[in-house]
Amino acid sequence: MSVKPQKPTALPESRAARLERLDRTIRAASAQRTLYSGVLASKLGLHQTDLECLFIITLGEKVTPGRLAQETGLTTGAITGVVDRIERAGYIRRVRDTSDRRRLFLEPVAEKIEEIRAINRRAYHAWIRDLARYSEEELDILLDFADRNYEAAVNATIKLRRESRGEEETPKAG
Repeated sequence: MSVKPQKPTALPESRAARLERLDRTIRAASAQRTLYSGVLASKLGLHQTDLECLFIITLGEKVTPGRLAQETGLTTGAITGVVDRIERAGYIRRVRDTSDRRRLFLEPVAEKIEEIRAINRRAYHAWIRDLARYSEEELDILLDFADRNYEAAVNATIKLRRESRGEEETPKAG
């Protein structure tokens, strides 16, 4: 069974059909990226969760284990295991905060991160080539969409996590 959307017919699609096709395509791309991440993690000798946590570490600044637990929804105990495995594999090191020796930062090891980037480079270059066809205005729209899509995904994850724990949603101020 293919998750790839069917080619549009010669008749113009309704707005609802186009929105449905966009949603379906985004979900298919997300699923494919998840599968890619699993293959990459296996190639690197990591668990998929470890790799996703490593990505969060490389995208942030001064990421602590506590912040990683908060962003992923994993328990602090689970995060300790994740951080131990990523550190053992050589992708990060724990660095003490010079102003508070009790606090640890998770610092990516540049040479090891470059190994991952080298593996990803082919896919990245194809992605950039595809994006190069868009005008500046279209890129602005895509960036706005990507930002909003990311924010919606984060909020949906937080809400689902709270529901799973039986927590009530806190009303938003404003």
